[in-house]
Amino acid sequence: MNPRFQWFDSLKGLAVIWIVVFHCLLAYGGNLPQPISFGCFSGFVHQCGQGVTFGEFWCAIEGIIVAIIQRGAQGVGVFILASGFGLTYSLVIRGGVRDSWSIWYGRRLRRLLPVYWLAHLVFLVSPFAVLHDPVDYRFLLSFLGDRVYPVDKMFFYFVPAWWFLGLLIELYIVFPLLYELMQRLGPVKYLGLCILSSSAARYIMGSVLQANGYYEMGAFFVCRLWEFGAGMALGKLAAESPDVTLGRLLCWKGFFSGLIIYILGVLAYQPNCLSIFSDGLTAMGLSVMLIQAAYRLNMAPCLGKTFVRAGAYSYGIYMFHQPYVIYAGEKLRPYSPAVFLVFAFGVTILVVLVSMCLEYAANRAANLFKKS
Repeated sequence: MNPRFQWFDSLKGLAVIWIVVFHCLLAYGGNLPQPISFGCFSGFVHQCGQGVTFGEFWCAIEGIIVAIIQRGAQGVGVFILASGFGLTYSLVIRGGVRDSWSIWYGRRLRRLLPVYWLAHLVFLVSPFAVLHDPVDYRFLLSFLGDRVYPVDKMFFYFVPAWWFLGLLIELYIVFPLLYELMQRLGPVKYLGLCILSSSAARYIMGSVLQANGYYEMGAFFVCRLWEFGAGMALGKLAAESPDVTLGRLLCWKGFFSGLIIYILGVLAYQPNCLSIFSDGLTAMGLSVMLIQAAYRLNMAPCLGKTFVRAGAYSYGIYMFHQPYVIYAGEKLRPYSPAVFLVFAFGVTILVVLVSMCLEYAANRAANLFKKS
């Protein structure tokens, strides 16, 4: 990755840590409004701070932090966009596929599957991991990479966060076609086609066929093509015109454009026809704002390196974290939200470190097997 785009790993680090803390909060529950919004914020602060010196002030800070964490599911859209960016950027700067697409597929599978397989084995024997599903025939299907069929039994099986792997596999399968299409159309027209296809697929799945909502969430890749296509378009622009692309992303106009797009995505998240645009708009707007945050984090040496390292191992962190943070969140239920936040961030650091070690071990074993 070009040094000017080292923020890319920081972006993934921010997104994955946000998701980890979100899943811990989700398990915690507590007496918190779900979610804390502008409408209920003042009531929450007033009730929380009664009879305590500076109570409302500290409760306001607590409420803001919790409200941000509660939106952690939106980090998945950032991950989808980052996946499209990373794959496309690396290909464009190399001038396309060096060997063949079959070799490219092999490399991608060696990146995904060893960590995923190790996660299955670890959770079979690991303490302090909460697994709500029994080990039955679905475990074998999951181990083989099936997170889609039958969708009602496999999508959230064993570790719910693993649905993301099924989406990645689908996107990797069609990526050569998507890449060639973008080369022909150009990034702008290609992104427009992705937005149109994704919105149409969501409408057909939800309103016409009334299919299981898991398809819109990611069981059918076209429904998340908006985010992935946005990442691909950005990756191509960043590889071909790095200075111009980075300048537009990091200027104040870029930030406010991202903020407006994000707000439109949040407003579209309603039980009506506009909801088909919500995830795509939210992911695009949020990614632009987080790119600015990630870029500036890299200017702080210690903090920047921390998020860069987390981003480099973000796949492993995502694969390993959920059963452990669910355990921690459930154990913290008797305590106040303030106490929860302190321990949740401590648990997050521990889970991130362990996950990084496990991903390193899986990748090392895969490389040794390849050499032998």
